[in-house]
Order: sequence, then C-alpha cells, then structure tokens
Amino acid sequence: MHTLIESDLAGPAVADRTRPSWQGLCLIVGGGLFAVGNALHPLQHNQAAYSAATWKAAHITILFSLPFLIVGLPAIHRRLAGRVPDRLALVPVAAAMAGLVGIGPGCVVEAFVAPMIGYQAMQDLSSGGMGVIDAAFGVFYIGGTLALGWAVRRAGIGPRGTGTLLMVLAGVLVVSMGITGPVGGVIIIVATILYGGSLAVLGSRA
Repeated sequence: MHTLIESDLAGPAVADRTRPSWQGLCLIVGGGLFAVGNALHPLQHNQAAYSAATWKAAHITILFSLPFLIVGLPAIHRRLAGRVPDRLALVPVAAAMAGLVGIGPGCVVEAFVAPMIGYQAMQDLSSGGMGVIDAAFGVFYIGGTLALGWAVRRAGIGPRGTGTLLMVLAGVLVVSMGITGPVGGVIIIVATILYGGSLAVLGSRA
C-alpha cells in the first residue's frame, strides 16, 4: 500500500518535468512567430516591397515575437548551466538577447516609417547613424547565434544537431550580406525561419 501511494505521488511530478516551463513556452511561441514573420517578408527591400500586402504584417509579427524570445531565453541558460563553464552558459544567451532587442526598433521603422518616406530616404538613413546602430546590434544577433549554437552543442542539450544548425545559420547570415536580389532574400528568409524554429525546439525541451 505504501509503495502504491509513493508511486501515485511520484507520477505527476515526473510528468510535470517533461512539460516545457513557462519560459520554454515563451520560446515556442516566440520562435513560431519569428519564423512566420520572416516567412511573410518579401524577398527584397525596395519600393515595391513597401506596397506588398505582407510587408507590414511581417514586421509586426516579428516585433511581437521578440518579447517572447527575450523572456524565454533564460530557460536555455538554465539548461546550459552546469553542463558548460558559467561564462559559456551566460554570454551567448546575453548576446542573443541583445541582438533581439536591436531588431525591435528596426521592425517599427520598417513597418510604419519606410512606406511613408520611401526607399531612397531609408537608404539615406541606413548610411548614417541608424546603419551604425543596426550593424552593432547585428553583431550581437549573429555573434549570439553562433555562440549559442556552440554552447548548445557543447552541452548536448536539445535535439541532436540543433547547436550545429545554429552555428551554420550564423555563417549563412554573414555570407548572405554580400548577396543581393531575390537570391539573397531567399537565403536570409530561410535562415531566419530555421533560427526561430530552432529556438522553439529548444524551448520545447526547457
């Protein structure tokens, strides 16, 4: 009888540990929204794209994904802690969070300002201070993706290959910066969809 009671009490506790934490759920939601937003994005940044039916929806969806991802990333840090050195557990997560924070203002500008002022004006802004800020946060985003992938791979958490995939995606995003036209757009969109999906998968195991 005593054994049966212990088994009954232990069952739900074990089951609870298999469910994602609330921060893990945030990663799932945020990763999914991030992937959907990038899937909606036109292949190029030009005047015609500003008039596309999905232009504003894409950037607003990505914008809404960011709070979920930023709040959810500490769940990955908890999974890394104890499996890799403390610095390797903390720095990639912090860099990824900083990179995602930097995406937010750009989404607002692209969704609401760019269609009003036009492509040439946006190019002028990008060649000035806004471009410098975007580049700085871009380093955090891509560097954080690379470092996070390395940490996940070293720790052996998540589905096998997730860490390697994040590292590859960081490299692809760097290379795609030098590719113009629809081809570059396809590469970036596919990479960012896979990035959001990877975070969602990691969240499902958090």
